[in-house]
Amino acid sequence: MKRKIIILLSLIFVMNSFAENNYLYDFNNESKRILTGDLSLISEDLSDLALAGLENSELRLLRNMIYAKYGHIFDSEDLRAFYSKFDWYKAQKKISDSRLTANERKLVQRLLIFETRNESEPSLNFGNEIIGVWHVSAIMPDTWLDRFVIGTDKKMEFLVSYFEKNPEISEYLGHYSIKGNTLFFYVDTLVKQGKKLELKEPLLFKFPVTSISEVEFMNGELKRQMITIGSYNYYLVYGDPRRG
Repeated sequence: MKRKIIILLSLIFVMNSFAENNYLYDFNNESKRILTGDLSLISEDLSDLALAGLENSELRLLRNMIYAKYGHIFDSEDLRAFYSKFDWYKAQKKISDSRLTANERKLVQRLLIFETRNESEPSLNFGNEIIGVWHVSAIMPDTWLDRFVIGTDKKMEFLVSYFEKNPEISEYLGHYSIKGNTLFFYVDTLVKQGKKLELKEPLLFKFPVTSISEVEFMNGELKRQMITIGSYNYYLVYGDPRRG
């Protein structure tokens, strides 16, 4: 009986470890698909979290994959060498943005925003003004869409939109630091279907970030503090993240 209990506990441990490793694998999936020339990536609705998990060199490859799809002739030798490895790449002529679809042009612009990350430039300094709930809409209720919750002691959470159907992960919990114009989000806890998963090693997401500014809506009747994180603007709903 004792032996059976030990075996059962060992199986549970292995299954839990496997589940945790699967989470980590999923977050590395875009990197692997870029390196294998997976064209289907550029037609997917990639989240900012997915882009924030990529290095600048990978973002560049993904952005140029959009042009490579149409047979763009690259001036850069490294890009020519990279895409020439794939059977689907047929160099034909220079491709302008007008050849791209609207969604492809939008993705190019989002990727360029992430490629502006520069850790070596003077770091943005934030005081208590960054503490609070930052919602992706200035108008809609603050629990409906994506939002960052920034607390004291560099604590940070990202909560997925209420409208996201059955998200794999609904909450990302951890802490942050600022280097240059880049927000480093270290996630040590994930929430799936209301259950917390503590990670052995934190996941790292790197977002380009701007300083905080004030914007007006409805002819000045509504004013909000705004910060750009990644490719979206977020608006300060209230300063106390313990509310709601």
